[in-house]
Amino acid sequence: MERITELFATELSAVSVQHLLLCVGLSFALSLYIILVYRLVYSGVLYSRRFALSLMILSLVTSVVILAISSNVVLSLGMVGALSIVRFRTAVKDFMDTVFMFWAIVNGIICGAGFVLISVIASLAVGALILAVYYLGGVAQRDLYLVVVRTKDDVPFAGLSPLLDKAEIKSCSSAGGLQETIVETRLNSKQLTALRSLTDKAGVISVDIVAYNTKTGL
Repeated sequence: MERITELFATELSAVSVQHLLLCVGLSFALSLYIILVYRLVYSGVLYSRRFALSLMILSLVTSVVILAISSNVVLSLGMVGALSIVRFRTAVKDFMDTVFMFWAIVNGIICGAGFVLISVIASLAVGALILAVYYLGGVAQRDLYLVVVRTKDDVPFAGLSPLLDKAEIKSCSSAGGLQETIVETRLNSKQLTALRSLTDKAGVISVDIVAYNTKTGL
């Protein structure tokens, strides 16, 4: 019993409860800010709430780990050895997701190290710059859509519309004399209206446009 009491006393002397709550609370608050920025600049078709939650957990876990190893040299060496054998197999499809993951990790590191002012100023500045580039740079003026074009087999997809020439083809299938092509492209409200009139062309059966949480609407 005395040994257990000594262990708790040693831990509390190394890291105070107030410092722990401050680091974790600050990491939590800034991770919510990171999630907000991620939600505002997200340009994919389907927004993943699980990924947003993982950003928060990643920041909190990192801050606790940094807080623990910063007070114990032996633990820090052991943690480096343990993390060196970890391998992450999940592929990140969007490079912007990788950027926000790195931002969440850095936020946890700075908060765990106890640099309160630096973490707040840096996070607010980075978020403001991202939003400024996104909205003032014209990125937010066009939304991301999935366009499903069904045509006859003898009608080439290339040349149907200049709006689809630079679109990224996701899939293409053919059956029963019909061809279905799915592309991903960015469109503004005028381009969206022009694309709807594609059904007036000969050989075009239908044009379906799929969007998620866009500003222009369908």
